[in-house]
Amino acid sequence: MQGKREERGVPKVHPKPESVVLSVENLRPYGDGVEPEPVGMSPHLSDYWQVITRRLWLVLIIFTVTTASSIWAVSQQRIFYQGSMSLQVNDPLERQAGLVVGPQMSGMDIFVDPIISEIEVLRSATIATTVADSAGLRLRRVPNDQLRSELFRDVSVGAGAPNGAYQIVFDELGRRADFREPDGTVLATASVGDRLATDFISFMILAPPEESRVYDVEIVPARAVTGEVVLAATQRQSTNIIDVSLIHQDPYVVPQVLNYAGSALREKGAEKVRESARQDIEFIETRLADAQDNLSESADAIQLFKQTRAFSDLSQRERQLLERSEALTNDIQAWNRQRSILAQLVATMQAQGVAEVDLVTPVTELPAGSHAQLRSVISEIQQRRETERRLVTQERKGDGHPEVIGVRAEIAERGRQLVDAAVASLRVVEEELNDLLAEQEQVRQEQRAFPELESEMRSLEARRSLDQDSFQFLLSQLYQAQITQAAASPYVEILDPATGAWQIQSRGRVNVLLGALLGLILGVGAAFFLEYLDRTVRTSSDVESLLGIPVLGIIPRLRRIEDAQDGADQLQGRGLPLVVAMDPLDPAAEAYRNLRMNLMFMSTSDSPIRTVLFSSPGPSEGKSTTSVNFAVMLARQGQRVLMIDADLRRPSLHRALDVLREPGLTNLLIGDADPREAVRPNVLPNLDFLPSGPFPPNPSELLNSKAMARILEEFEGRYDQVIIDSPPVLAVTDAAILAVHTDGAVLVLRSGETEQRTAERSVDQLRRLGVRVFGAVLNEVSAANPDESYYLQYYYSYHPTETTGWERLREGLTKVRFFG
Repeated sequence: MQGKREERGVPKVHPKPESVVLSVENLRPYGDGVEPEPVGMSPHLSDYWQVITRRLWLVLIIFTVTTASSIWAVSQQRIFYQGSMSLQVNDPLERQAGLVVGPQMSGMDIFVDPIISEIEVLRSATIATTVADSAGLRLRRVPNDQLRSELFRDVSVGAGAPNGAYQIVFDELGRRADFREPDGTVLATASVGDRLATDFISFMILAPPEESRVYDVEIVPARAVTGEVVLAATQRQSTNIIDVSLIHQDPYVVPQVLNYAGSALREKGAEKVRESARQDIEFIETRLADAQDNLSESADAIQLFKQTRAFSDLSQRERQLLERSEALTNDIQAWNRQRSILAQLVATMQAQGVAEVDLVTPVTELPAGSHAQLRSVISEIQQRRETERRLVTQERKGDGHPEVIGVRAEIAERGRQLVDAAVASLRVVEEELNDLLAEQEQVRQEQRAFPELESEMRSLEARRSLDQDSFQFLLSQLYQAQITQAAASPYVEILDPATGAWQIQSRGRVNVLLGALLGLILGVGAAFFLEYLDRTVRTSSDVESLLGIPVLGIIPRLRRIEDAQDGADQLQGRGLPLVVAMDPLDPAAEAYRNLRMNLMFMSTSDSPIRTVLFSSPGPSEGKSTTSVNFAVMLARQGQRVLMIDADLRRPSLHRALDVLREPGLTNLLIGDADPREAVRPNVLPNLDFLPSGPFPPNPSELLNSKAMARILEEFEGRYDQVIIDSPPVLAVTDAAILAVHTDGAVLVLRSGETEQRTAERSVDQLRRLGVRVFGAVLNEVSAANPDESYYLQYYYSYHPTETTGWERLREGLTKVRFFG
């Protein structure tokens, strides 16, 4: 102190033999002159638990709200019912297979799964609309969440039924009901249990389910209720059976909808077969009429030729040659067609590969029983293709599966064999064709000897023969299509019809548990999020790690003192709680004793602490309360203490000590009063008080004057300790100015409210001016704070408290004897 004041040019008023000259270098925050280095520590599990306990109220609120919401949502859930049925999908051509000639198969059959196709048809909007009409779903109650089957059943709605709102009105006894329009017009009347029918709708009326006698209903388009026909269908493994299920809130509607859906799918399948046969019949009949006309023209041409040219029968040899020529012509055409088919097959396989070739069509176009080796290889390839399709589509095996790879390797091997077989067959066909062409040329050479007239006759007869064959072929195809149409029947069978519905077990408990778990997770997450946003100083570890200064005292939250002790009743009702004076046994008083002890150990003979300044980063952080209680604690120890209220802007200590504010420090600084007039002696035993005085227009200039340094020097000579209460550090410059004239400063921080950045800035600002920061006081620490509870519990455990009412009641119950 002496060195600092001489540097500032302030004369020494009262030299003290124990004072020493201090330099800026030895003004350290710790007594030993060494600042601690912050040590990084990994978070402990208890640290996370402390975060949760600090925000326990938030966790409990979110948990309670989420759990209550889950319970409410579960209570609002509707009861649903489920039903099921089984369908069997057969081959559409199985029933007429014995009535038609040859199998009918297209290339699409190789790639399309008929079971999956029928499932998709079952789920289609067409089936849903048909079911909505058949089951009478177009008639529904208002509001829509009410069950139909409670009021009416067996509904039949006509196709031309007008959409709109209607009413079902019962009599007072609930035994008869009228079906009315909104304007009151009665459309039909029936007794309960009978069928109520109008021109466009009919249904069986039931007894009113509630006390009300008027129920609103409506007729809507079928497409508006297709959402109720949401069918779930799956194929049984390795079978042609489909399991169909439906979930609905009306148990009566469930089996009804399922059975109608099965019937609609059966009828749609049969109709599809009949429609296909009908289209074939129309096409064949058109072509058959043309073939019949061609045949008639050929016969008429032969008749006209005989009549006009006087044609007579040929000789036996001529007839034989003509017949042989016609037979050779037909054979050559047939072998030419085989050669074309085989040549195209070979070219396609060599250009595109066997995997891309349609093998079904060539087999059906070649003569039956021919090319046995070729047919055998194609049959083997078809079987392996079917195996590959089953592995990929039904068993869901990928391209890299060993079975799929093996099957495809076999297909490739059979493909090479197929190319060789096709080439060999083509070679055989070409040799046979060459032989036929040579024989035809020989026959023609013999026919050149016949007259031209005979050749023309034979040409007309050949044409008539071709027309006759075409007509016969189309006629056979017409018979086949007619048989298919007549024999067409539903190929989808209802194996197990739906007979009822069962209630789906509610997941209410699971949903409540999930909601509670979600609430717990959200609550804990919110607690950690707020902790992440929280940048306040809460614990002593925060102070030491962030500011690098020791915590001199941890002051708990001050309790309201009801019973005055040691004359403290005179101090109640003032602005600041004088805990030390009102209740010396209070845990807060013990905390101030600990603060006094820590500062006492920091004072040495080489560097005594005589003048201490209390400040804080901002207002309302408890610096005035801390400073006055600290001064009272020193005074109770027997030291002569002077308490100075140096807050010339917002003073408060004069109210706490119940003295007048004027005259005070301001009067001393301007020379308007002397210390004997300004200092209030013995406001408490061994405690003198210097109030702030009147409000000056320039507080900072007055506190930075030589007069202020001289006054402090004078008071240090009179008192053992001088305690100064100053304004906040960051709010104004008064605290920093005063701190330069003192032995050091104590920074008061409010737990959970003082921002970390403001605390750091306050310490940095004081250190830049060379002020010795003794440490910090953590104020308003809650006993529920888990970081400091281990420290505060000792205060409360040794504080004498009265027995609470609950404890007295529990103690009394233990003394009750129920049996004598």
